Amino acid sequence: FNDAKLNEQLSKVWGETRETSAEKLKLVAELKARHTPESLAKGDQSKGRTIFAGVCGQCHKLYGEGGALGPDLTGSGRHDLNYLIENIVDPSAVVDAAYYLNSITLKDGRVLSGIVGAQSERTLTLRSVGQETVIDKQDITKRETLPISLMPEALLQAFTPEQQRDLLAYLMGNSQVPLTK
Repeated sequence: FNDAKLNEQLSKVWGETRETSAEKLKLVAELKARHTPESLAKGDQSKGRTIFAGVCGQCHKLYGEGGALGPDLTGSGRHDLNYLIENIVDPSAVVDAAYYLNSITLKDGRVLSGIVGAQSERTLTLRSVGQETVIDKQDITKRETLPISLMPEALLQAFTPEQQRDLLAYLMGNSQVPLTK
């Protein structure tokens, strides 16, 4: 909008977007070329659900199951392969302000990081994978809010092409499927 003050206010409320690097764009193109509709049709959604439950489900919900640290994926644009791959490869490209990473230094020297959940005049609740910590604001010596995602990059690269296919097929599916046995 060519208005620095307005842009700053919008960023605080809605979040930020940033350009994806050329290296990540190349990876996105490779993954999209590999995971064609024909390839995804051969995906085992039950195996994909198992991968989701072990990795993604720590933070994200899908079909009512999983964590609440990151956005619920059930109603997202997950049926669009471009949307999925771009968000998994570069999770910090578009970050809603509610999911900004916060780094909090306490008077006792500890540094905690996570997503700020609830806040009152006296306390704030910091959420991270598997835990919530209620912090008295008087114990905070420094708080940094970073417009980046808590979601790590390179998650898909940790999986084989078949596991990637199965996970993507599950994420793009229309209903819940059983877990693998």
